[in-house]
Amino acid sequence: MQNEKSLSLRSPELLPTKDSERNLSLWDYTILWAGMTINIVAFSLGAQYFNGGDGLSPWMLVLVVFLGYGLVTFLTVLAGDIGTKYGVPFAVYSRAAFGYKGSFFAGLVRCVPCFYWFGFQTWVGANALNMIMGIMFPSFNNVTLMLILFAAFQIINALFGMEAMAKFDWIAVPMLGIMFAAIVVTVCSKYGVSIPDIMGVQAAGNYSMAFAISGIAGGWITMALNGPDLARQIKRSDNYKNEGLVKRNKNAILGQLVGLMAVGIIAMMVGMAAGIYTHEWDLNNVVYSLFSNNMVVLVFCFIAIAIAQWSTNTAANLMPPAYILLNIFPKCKFWMTTIISGVIGLLMMPWKQQGGDFLVVIQSNFSTLLGPIIGIMLADYFLVRKCTLNVDDLYNVGGQYQYTRGFNMSSVVTMVVSFGLSLLAGDYSFFAGLAISVVIYVILMKNFTLKKYDQKLGQDIPFRE
Repeated sequence: MQNEKSLSLRSPELLPTKDSERNLSLWDYTILWAGMTINIVAFSLGAQYFNGGDGLSPWMLVLVVFLGYGLVTFLTVLAGDIGTKYGVPFAVYSRAAFGYKGSFFAGLVRCVPCFYWFGFQTWVGANALNMIMGIMFPSFNNVTLMLILFAAFQIINALFGMEAMAKFDWIAVPMLGIMFAAIVVTVCSKYGVSIPDIMGVQAAGNYSMAFAISGIAGGWITMALNGPDLARQIKRSDNYKNEGLVKRNKNAILGQLVGLMAVGIIAMMVGMAAGIYTHEWDLNNVVYSLFSNNMVVLVFCFIAIAIAQWSTNTAANLMPPAYILLNIFPKCKFWMTTIISGVIGLLMMPWKQQGGDFLVVIQSNFSTLLGPIIGIMLADYFLVRKCTLNVDDLYNVGGQYQYTRGFNMSSVVTMVVSFGLSLLAGDYSFFAGLAISVVIYVILMKNFTLKKYDQKLGQDIPFRE
């Protein structure tokens, strides 16, 4: 029988996923990523990267998005192998790298971008709903009410789990595809330009390649950390234990290549095209300027915008912090931590930050903050443990992940040093933080921690109910 402290680590939602609970097909996973990728941030970033001609040209944006999303796909698949192979979420695996108590700090750092983006994207969706109500009832104007109602609907949807989120995306993605196509056609018609004309627009290029890529990656590094949360829901082959990394994660790779990279490039290019000619980055303002003479199309677009935020927020910005808060506050229930995550996101009021290229800057800052954490996690799993894991001790206080009073000092020192040094690297801060954290963590683990604490390297120890 497990002691009370160990039972506190065993919230039902954090236990390893069984094969019978892995219910996402390749198509479900692809559409889940597509639903997360087609959102106001992706669209707006496209416009802000042009930045009135001071930023990137369309062709340079294609290259930056390809490299940025390629990096995210690579990191997410690597981290996702933890979920594919062992069925544990990020909140639980972080106990191995950071210690039972150290995982709390790593988790809270990871929560910050989730809270921010949930609040921001809920505000965008609420504004879209407010505009719909204004069209139907001209005297109506209450963004606050729409904000509360929209947040509540998303939270309720998230409570039904990943499968419910994926099914919802089968509605969201087609609607968004239609809207984006309508935007491109209308821009070309209204401004008398063709797609080659749009792609040929020149820009000053006042962003470094490193800054531009980290700005793309920054919004999705959070999901790289939560790769295990997503991958543990994907159906896997019966022979997964004998398969290599690529074959074992082929559905995750294919799903992200289409749902993230292909869809992401399209979303940002549509945003840039609209931004060049309408001089707007806010999708609500873009569709109003393009379709204000057609109420039917306008209402459809506002509904699509609201759904876009919904499809992204539930999987990307509600579920991950809900799991993390469960790890920190085990006496809570999943529904409690989901509500708490949503409320914190609203209280941050991220929509107060406006103007210029603020979304690009914010995403770049988030990437700097999270680089050392993903570096530590991947170094721990691939370089230290060689993809073998004592799953049972992840759920037992006093096991091999106790380290020093619940903290792995190797990860603590690595976090502080790598983050500090990364700040000296300027536009390359994310890449520096990621690389430095890997090197320092491996050195400290092999020369200090592994000599003091037996980590049962090379042993796969399954979870015991």
